[in-house]
Amino acid sequence: MDSETREGITEKELLLQNENQEYASSDVRRKKNFPRVWLYASVAQLTLMILYGVASFAIIRYNNECYSAPNTQAFAGLAVQYEFRLYDNFVNSPYSGEPTPESDQAWHLLLNNMSVRVTADELAAHGQSSVALPNGGYLAWLGVFHELHCVKMLRQWSWREHYFPNLTAQGHRHQMVHIDHCLDWLRNAAICRADTSALAVFKWDGRLPHPMLNTHRVPHRCVDWDALMESHADRVVSHEEIASMKNPLLESEDRPRA
Repeated sequence: MDSETREGITEKELLLQNENQEYASSDVRRKKNFPRVWLYASVAQLTLMILYGVASFAIIRYNNECYSAPNTQAFAGLAVQYEFRLYDNFVNSPYSGEPTPESDQAWHLLLNNMSVRVTADELAAHGQSSVALPNGGYLAWLGVFHELHCVKMLRQWSWREHYFPNLTAQGHRHQMVHIDHCLDWLRNAAICRADTSALAVFKWDGRLPHPMLNTHRVPHRCVDWDALMESHADRVVSHEEIASMKNPLLESEDRPRA
């Protein structure tokens, strides 16, 4: 028989009572501590989420800067503003169709300001060099003018009977090299910029068995051309200065020949 305490309670009952009190006390402590534990866990989770977000943003920004920063603009001061606009309708475009004085003038005006003056530092920033201009600086084009030059060359080649009426066999070979260069340059330009602002869709034509591209005009995300041209107008090199340039690699006409 268990021994009794002064109150007539056995030791076993006393131990059980103490254990129950300890369990009750422990349960109370757990209940009291639960909100605090939950708070700590929530704060820790929120902190991890913030750190993850900051790290992700930093990585994305670093990658974007690494891939885009070196050649964001050819030189300072260019106004590169975007707008949505419709492409010109080729049927009424002054840049397409049979050669006319009006179409030739339109192309002349489009490319009239293509040659610009850049500094040695601006060339060095792109790891490039160029020929010196008589009035200082170096000759350059914005990349878009190289592409437009190639489009003009392809147009002229499609009407070569008009633009190259007396082309020799050697001249033909030279022009074909130029044409191949322009075709691949424009291919690269299209892939490089990858217009994803619009869809090219199709339609049925009663004369053809397969779907035909629908050339109806839709908005495209474009650079504001007028603003871009205005921003680089002070760098344009005159035709007279270009015409005065002499190739130092060629012998001068007045130099005696061997």
